[in-house]
Amino acid sequence: MIMIPIGASPEQLNLYVSHSEISFDDWAKCSQNGKCRPVSDDHGWGKGLRPVINVSWEDAQAFARWVSARSGLTCRLPSEREWEAAARAGTDTAFWWGDEPGANLANCRDCGPAPIYGSLPAGSFPANPWGLLDMNGNVWEWVQDCWSADRSGPIDQDLAACPQRVIKGGSWYYYSANARWNARAKNDGRLGSYNIGIRLVCEPPAPRR
Repeated sequence: MIMIPIGASPEQLNLYVSHSEISFDDWAKCSQNGKCRPVSDDHGWGKGLRPVINVSWEDAQAFARWVSARSGLTCRLPSEREWEAAARAGTDTAFWWGDEPGANLANCRDCGPAPIYGSLPAGSFPANPWGLLDMNGNVWEWVQDCWSADRSGPIDQDLAACPQRVIKGGSWYYYSANARWNARAKNDGRLGSYNIGIRLVCEPPAPRR
């Protein structure tokens, strides 16, 4: 994980952010520990450092609890605002590299000379200025927020009360407009998809007095 200054009002705080999407290898460790359900469906793309897919928002909560227990930190899905700050990485353009999708900077349908039909392993494209990989494209990422069209949904709410959750970042299947930092979509938090993965943030320990 990478320590970055979020500094995006109203979240004036520092966070550790996963430098990449959580991989199949990461997930397997949690599964072997009995804290996450096994995920075998890789959609035929392979596992290893590719982002784990077919995991629900509920599954992501279980993984975050496991990481929290191992690290001694409070780890969770990022809020939508936190995710957006990490994706922008201090820039004010649609993508961290500029306003156009460019070529070979992300995995999306119009982000290269030809579409890539599937996810790619972490490190296939350059990191953003804060050292984070695949904030644009590859697979959508669950965030903590309840979905609302006007972004007013609560961050913390029981899944039964709010089954629709925000996803961010776009994916290999979608055009670059969906990979902009402010683009958003929704998915039923009880269901996984071959287009959706996860990234965690962890809160640093409070300074000793």
